[in-house]
Formats: sequence, structure tokens, C-alpha cells
Amino acid sequence: MSNETIVITRALGDEGELRDALQESGYHAIHEPLTEIFLRHTARTELANALLEDPNAVLITSQHGVQALAMLTEIRDMFLLCVGEKTAEIAANLGFIHVSMAGGNVDAMLDYIASGYDEDSRLLYVSGENISVDLGEVLAVGGMQVERVVVYEAIAAENLSDTLVEQLKRGQIDAVTFFSPRTVQIFLSLAKKADALAYLQKIDAFCFSENVASAAEYATWRAIYSADKPTLASLLLCVDNAYSHKA
Repeated sequence: MSNETIVITRALGDEGELRDALQESGYHAIHEPLTEIFLRHTARTELANALLEDPNAVLITSQHGVQALAMLTEIRDMFLLCVGEKTAEIAANLGFIHVSMAGGNVDAMLDYIASGYDEDSRLLYVSGENISVDLGEVLAVGGMQVERVVVYEAIAAENLSDTLVEQLKRGQIDAVTFFSPRTVQIFLSLAKKADALAYLQKIDAFCFSENVASAAEYATWRAIYSADKPTLASLLLCVDNAYSHKA
């Protein structure tokens, strides 16, 4: 059984499924939340007005996006296009009755929309403050009208915890998991602030996608791994494959 120590960087409240899966596989999982999620209550009126325009679909690219949407409106019969299976599952559990999974990542979602909607379609993009791809800008090239409403913010941590910094310096961390390019950027910035960048050379980075792995390349790691698919199961398989020789 493996006994590597793996850091989970997801926001507080998002770590449970990954932590439990890692521990069941024999890893030691520790949680270092790099962001804190805040609902943007002031978006309620803007969202209501946007929904009154009866968009052809509401685009959701994150779990926090659909959770915020559910908190800011009681409407559940809108048509949701969710980027991935997990987000679509959460949407269904929150009572939304017209939910589709659109590809698994943003690029696949854009292809899905381009092939399934007319050029003059009107779409509503419900998102966080920080996004890696502006769907509105991309889809506008094809003539689609996309209104974006920001419903939550992911506020970055100001420092790594003293405990994690000490563990990094003592060589007690084997790997760090990342689910977004922004989380990688925050971690590297805080590691630099703590004068701990050099210690990453003995640590592996496990990334949710190739896009996330590209962001990790701005630092020197022992190795950078990317999940074959943007799913938790694929990320866990990636970890297991990397450490199977030690089992």
C-alpha cells in the first residue's frame, strides 16, 4: 500500500470526495484550500433580468456556478448546459429539470454549442469572477449573443499555512493536486512568497487537465502529470499509475 502525502488545494468544502478517495487508496491526504468561495448576492437582480430574456440555454462551467445559480433564483425549468458530468449531476440534485452535459471541458463545450445552436442563439453564461476562457467572446465570433452574469467569487489565500511550508521544507510532501490554472498560479505565487519554490523539485504535480498542467510548467517539479479526462476518477487513476511501482 502506498503512503505518499498528497496535498488537496480545492476550496473549503470541495475537498471531501478527493480526500476520501485518496485515503481509501492508502495515501495520506492533507487539505490546503487556496481559495474561498463567496456568493455574489448583488447579482440576484441582474440574473433575474437576464432570465426574463428567455435565453436558449444557460451555460455552466463550474460546480460553484450551478450552486450559486440555485441560491440566487427559484427557477428550475431553464435549459442548462453543464461543462462536465459532475456539474450536471449537481444541477439535477438541485432540482434543475433540463440538464445536459456538454463535452467534459470548455473546448468540447464550445464545439457542442457550435454544432447544436443557430448563429443567432441567445445564451446566458453564469460564472465566477475569474474564468480561463471567455465563452462570450469565443461564441460572438459565430454570431451568438452571450450575456455573462458573475454569481460568485473565489478569493485567493494570502499565504500558505505555516504547517504546509514547514512540510515542504522538510521534504514531507510527495504531491500536490490542481484542478484549475488559477489554483496553480496562486500556489506558485504563495510558494514564492514563502521562499519555498525550490522544494517543488522533489514534488509531483497532478493536474485535472492538460490546460492545468500547462500552468504548472512555470515551476520545476519532480514530474507533472495530467489526467486523461477531466474527471476525478481519471485523476485518481493518474496518481495510482504514478505510484504503483511503490505499492
